[in-house]
Amino acid sequence: MQNEKQQNEIISKGKEMGQKVFAQTKEATSQAIKALKILSRDPIGGQSEALKNLGQSNALRAGIVLVVIFSISCFLLGHSIVSESQEVGQYMGGMAGTYFKLLLFSLIPSASVFVCFFLIMKLISQEKEEISTCIYTTGVSTLPLAVLFFCIKIFGLSNFELLSAIGIFCLSTTFFLINSSMQDIYKLSTQKSFLITPTLVLLAGVVSNVLYSALI
Repeated sequence: MQNEKQQNEIISKGKEMGQKVFAQTKEATSQAIKALKILSRDPIGGQSEALKNLGQSNALRAGIVLVVIFSISCFLLGHSIVSESQEVGQYMGGMAGTYFKLLLFSLIPSASVFVCFFLIMKLISQEKEEISTCIYTTGVSTLPLAVLFFCIKIFGLSNFELLSAIGIFCLSTTFFLINSSMQDIYKLSTQKSFLITPTLVLLAGVVSNVLYSALI
């Protein structure tokens, strides 16, 4: 009787926790959609407007959703590469090891970009240090890359001309978004933003490479 009561309590707590997670996920998704609507009207200059309209807590939720989207795109891209190369799959430790490492690898690019934004906010920007701002700008800046990676997954690596056009557009948009965030959100001068934007991309690549090397 007591065991049955404990089981019912566990089930009840599980349902309650599930409902809370669902509600939080739904709220975060709605905030991300709200931010995307603003960005769709003004992809470059709308970052600051969206951040102000959302507020720090909602910007954090929206940023997390966008980062998750980018991480999923990284996972799918990695899966496509591994699926087409048996040698890579064996090198990563078989099927189970492959999926586990792909999961870790898919989180590294977002983490690297976040670290770079955080360092800029802490060391260069005069704005108040807000983790939510760094996560938000990470999510927004990586969104074009997520689109590119999803396109690679959908159209395949063989569609070189189409992917080249999409790639140029997405990469240039990424640079514009980073540069815009430097000026409008982190309040850096045009000259500093111009210099820091490629530096951030390069540094994120270096950090990612170091983390990849440590995990392989």
